[in-house]
Amino acid sequence: MICARASASLCGVRARMVGFTLLEVVVAVGLFAVVSALAFGGLSSLLRSREQLASAAADLADMQLAMQIFERDVRSALLRPVRDSYGEVLPSMAGDADSLELTRSGYSNGLQLARSELERVAWRQQKDAWQRGRWAVLDRAPTTSVDVADVLTGVTRMQLRYRTRDGQETDRWPLPGREDQLPLALELRLQTRSLGEIRRLIEISPGGWQ
Repeated sequence: MICARASASLCGVRARMVGFTLLEVVVAVGLFAVVSALAFGGLSSLLRSREQLASAAADLADMQLAMQIFERDVRSALLRPVRDSYGEVLPSMAGDADSLELTRSGYSNGLQLARSELERVAWRQQKDAWQRGRWAVLDRAPTTSVDVADVLTGVTRMQLRYRTRDGQETDRWPLPGREDQLPLALELRLQTRSLGEIRRLIEISPGGWQ
């Protein structure tokens, strides 16, 4: 009888030791919720940082490509005036603080088509885009049109300055009496939303690209 009572007492103790109380369950659930929230917040922050880095890398790659195209055009500038659709002569390079138009060499002709290897191109800012225009011919007819492409977006300001070969700086080219010359260098300042201000100083050969 005593053994039976002892056994019953032990069974009661074991029964009380099995499982958790309501308070313990609430505390455990609360701790799990806090840990889960912290883990999710850390993962979310990591994913956002990764997306921002990927976006910044993409913006930088786009900027580098646009700059390569612009510098190629400017460094390839050539002393070759053209005629506009009205027959008026335009200088080899004509620009102000907001736009630039020039004749460039090195227009690849891998298919050996019946066309010149010179090209007339133009650069400007239009709204939030940095645009490059090109003409299929140098001397234009009344029906000649310009093909315009957005080279870079997110641009808030474009500014050009020209440096003469005697050290002067101007925001317009050509200067009076220098229509047959190219500037010593061209300075570009480009303000973008993602990368801030980008500045380039590009030297130009006296007689154009050779």
